[in-house]
Amino acid sequence: MRRSCLNGVCQICKADLLAGRIIQRYPELDVSLEDGQQPARIYACTAVPQGNIRVKIDGLLRPGEFRVKKLVCDIASVEQLSHEVFRVRLHLPVTASMAVEFHAGQYLELILPDGRRAPFSIGSAPDHGSDLELHIRRMPEGELSIAMIEHLQNNPSIEIELPKGDCYLEATSLKPQTRIVLVAASTGFSQIKSITEHLLANQVSNPIHIYWGVRVAEDLYLEKLPQQWAAEHANVSYDLVVSEPENGQPWEGRTGLIPDAILADYDDFSDMVIYTSGSPGMVYALLDACEAQGFDGDCMHADVFAYAPRK
Repeated sequence: MRRSCLNGVCQICKADLLAGRIIQRYPELDVSLEDGQQPARIYACTAVPQGNIRVKIDGLLRPGEFRVKKLVCDIASVEQLSHEVFRVRLHLPVTASMAVEFHAGQYLELILPDGRRAPFSIGSAPDHGSDLELHIRRMPEGELSIAMIEHLQNNPSIEIELPKGDCYLEATSLKPQTRIVLVAASTGFSQIKSITEHLLANQVSNPIHIYWGVRVAEDLYLEKLPQQWAAEHANVSYDLVVSEPENGQPWEGRTGLIPDAILADYDDFSDMVIYTSGSPGMVYALLDACEAQGFDGDCMHADVFAYAPRK
């Protein structure tokens, strides 16, 4: 990182302490933080760590982190997949200065001309070229979701910011014995789709079990896709789970809630990682249910833990 005076005066070596303890010579400071507390501004040239610490330094990326970029991309297509869900394909610029990298499972933000923005999981894998896929649910009473769909349907381009999110999976990080459970609720399937296609593109042989839970059968807007994955790859299995079959089209498949389905299928959670995408209520219900049966909660990954942390 940059440095100059080495005395804490010029302040170009400023950083934010996120966790751990430091003693700073000048300006004089002795601070200890735990994860989740308000960061403290420190100056690296006069701060001495008192053990392991985590810091954020502007412009410095941690290993595996990609630089967040804001750019305008072309709207390639908008396809209605169900009564509420649209598949949007965006074409990224290919020039070097605008080239974007992301991990399977990360998300982007769409930005409307009036400045309103909304996050959406990237539904395509980073291994599949420069086009991005999004699954956007138009909520009847959701003003922002309606405005997003209208813009996407009636304009040639849109501004985006990406990549974002720490809930992602890299195929090279997996141990051979790790079992992978991917859990989606509603359009959370887009994040699970990105992770699955990334794993398959890298010929991962670990067991992959996909759960997709919806309220009624007609919410399964791409139900043939997990069927195709399972048919083509012996290590892939899936369950489509409908929680309110009585309120929708006839359904002869599995019913109930996602946490109950997983507990019915597994009594051994060793060597398992779970990636899940859904509402905070669903994610925390799944976490509690699995932990009660011996699952290590640190092995569950979800964006919910960042934007809706539980006290």
